[in-house]
Amino acid sequence: MTERRSDEELAVAACTGDESAFNDLAGRCRSEILLELTGLMGNIHDAEDVAQEAFLRGFLKISTLREPYNFGGWVRQIARNIARNRLSRDRRFLPLDEHTANYTCTAIPDKTLAEPIPQVDSALVALSRLPSKLRETARLTYLSSYTHKQISGRLHIPLGTVKRRLWESRIQMRKDVSKMSRIGRIPEPLKVAPKIVIKELPEKKMEIISKGPGLYFGSVLETGNSEECRFFDYPGGILTQSVQTEVLRRIDILGMDCFEVLIEHSDCEPPIPNILDYFNVTNQGFRWIMRVTADLNYPRIRFIEKNEQLFPSSYASIENDDYNGRVVNLSIGSRHYGVVLAVFWGWENGTPAESFYTSDGRQVLHRRYVGPDAPESGNYRYDSLMEEVYKNFRGKDYRLWYDTVLIEE
Repeated sequence: MTERRSDEELAVAACTGDESAFNDLAGRCRSEILLELTGLMGNIHDAEDVAQEAFLRGFLKISTLREPYNFGGWVRQIARNIARNRLSRDRRFLPLDEHTANYTCTAIPDKTLAEPIPQVDSALVALSRLPSKLRETARLTYLSSYTHKQISGRLHIPLGTVKRRLWESRIQMRKDVSKMSRIGRIPEPLKVAPKIVIKELPEKKMEIISKGPGLYFGSVLETGNSEECRFFDYPGGILTQSVQTEVLRRIDILGMDCFEVLIEHSDCEPPIPNILDYFNVTNQGFRWIMRVTADLNYPRIRFIEKNEQLFPSSYASIENDDYNGRVVNLSIGSRHYGVVLAVFWGWENGTPAESFYTSDGRQVLHRRYVGPDAPESGNYRYDSLMEEVYKNFRGKDYRLWYDTVLIEE
């Protein structure tokens, strides 16, 4: 007879993508969670809807579970939070306290345990494969726990559109996960972050001469240079936008010899207009002079404030008031870059960045973090970011917000 595994053993196995382990965990606590939710929501149908969303968030976020033995309590709290959010914004529900005081719970039939739970990584792949509009709405809902109203404001769409997109995304994800479970893992385009491995090399020293201001703007300021990078937001490491940059020409701007860089965004929601950026190369580094943003009606021109944006032309493995440089060994997906220089900077505003440069001065990875004292923003939520992916610097834990990866295919 096979020995019954503990919740802790099942949770550890589920974190590695063990589908049967997650199914067992869900089966052990699903009935009790549905019982409580029925009391809160007032009917089994809304309770099942909340439970489904709670388990979906649970297997998408199970890697963040810090106490594997407490899976049931963890996913129950997720369900409670979802229920509270729905109760607070839906007037047809009674206040939470009134429900709790007056409702008498009844037994939940065993058939409610029959719904299978897809495996963790399959669900992430299925979410990542959604069209950009559905993908971003689902990512903000299931991975970052934004309310429908917050998503409506962030994406500039009606509340009804948010709900319709979530309904469509759930249907597509179920079909996709079901297909993967029948035929096995199928090759996927890069819509989830590649595995990034960083190994510290504290004994090594390094200095580089940068070829440009960095990812997004273009890593190499040479006329004709073109490259692509992709943004993957956390938690989940889901693709949120692709950016193609091209250095078009050299042009005189206000008496300065500047590089004109075209930046084109795709695969993002809401859509981001094309941009022209202008950089002047000086002895102090790369100075950002001007930005022209395409608009539906007319272009918007912004002249950068003097000394506002100056990107240094060289970095070294040192720590000073401007940045902290260290030598590491870097791999991104199947590509091994070997020894590179990691430059950590911008910590004074609570959202520092980390740029990774090869020995020839090309930036191949850009990581952005959020600290506990970062200003409030609709672009990130510190509490929803993964605690196990963080960087400790000068006594503060900065959680990973997004990765920008240079695409070399």
